[in-house]
Amino acid sequence: MTQCPNCGAPAERGQLVCTECGTRIALKDEAGDRRRRLDNAPAIAVLLAVVVIGAAAFGFALSELTDDSGNNSAAADKPKSQPPPTTETDTGTAQPPSHSLLLTWPKGVTAYTVVLVTTGDKPGATRAAREAAQTGLEAGVLRSDDYNLGEGFWIVFAGRFDTQASAESQASNLAARYPGAYAAQVRPKS
Repeated sequence: MTQCPNCGAPAERGQLVCTECGTRIALKDEAGDRRRRLDNAPAIAVLLAVVVIGAAAFGFALSELTDDSGNNSAAADKPKSQPPPTTETDTGTAQPPSHSLLLTWPKGVTAYTVVLVTTGDKPGATRAAREAAQTGLEAGVLRSDDYNLGEGFWIVFAGRFDTQASAESQASNLAARYPGAYAAQVRPKS
């Protein structure tokens, strides 16, 4: 049981008017509570929308950062890698090579790639290629003198592609991380 706020007479829960003095009882408290709850509804809806949009944006950004495939084209356009050859020890027994993060360019192969960095510093190029490989890219280093890529440079490349369009697509995907990245055809010098 509650009491009338005006005269203090006993009143039952939900009673609208005091039977002694006629003062409104229930409408004041219930209407105020309802109004307060409804006043918070737009703020809660906006907060919920911001959280959902933020989570979606975070998920999309994370997928873009971790997806180095560039596109969803056919398997023929994806970078190709070959297992490294085995080496022989002094005893003449075959031994698997030490596993390297860096991609090697097969002898005699002409294909497209993405040039990430061009430098005259071999250790710097190797460092840049390892950093790229650690992020999931198939990256390696080429000596420009051995290919149609100029003279006296070390080229950090990412992937091997069958078509120029595939290499250009990957270059545009990597442009944010590697400003100036571009597609190039790698052709061995004879």
